[in-house]
Amino acid sequence: MDKKASSNAVYIDGTRHVLGRLASYVAKLALEGKDIVILNSENVVITGSRDFVINNYKERITTIKGRHKGPFWPRRPDNIVRRAIKRMLPYKKARGKEAFKRIKTYIGIPKEFENVKLETIPKAMLHEKEVKFITIGELSKQVGAKW
Repeated sequence: MDKKASSNAVYIDGTRHVLGRLASYVAKLALEGKDIVILNSENVVITGSRDFVINNYKERITTIKGRHKGPFWPRRPDNIVRRAIKRMLPYKKARGKEAFKRIKTYIGIPKEFENVKLETIPKAMLHEKEVKFITIGELSKQVGAKW
């Protein structure tokens, strides 16, 4: 996918979108043949207690099959979002692989996308103010990512 604006591309601002809802919506669009660009992926949120989410993710990184055997869990915010989307796709089949190649995630907004109109997905937004959540950026810093 070219980094230039494409008529087939969907540009999504990830700010305050719930990770699972965003991932399922984006996976469906990618399977339909759309090119997806997610910007501000560090502002996507995971709902739940902050401590629970951090401890759960740290446990996955360190204890599952050992440090050198995998599965390997991403630490950067853009890769965390990308992995969540990948798991919503049939990524072991050709159709899923092609769809996954059409998905790009970025931390912040790169210069080539500054003048692009960004979309939000109302169904994937975090609406409740009382809901406990943590942003992917905070989680990423807690698990040791340097971005």
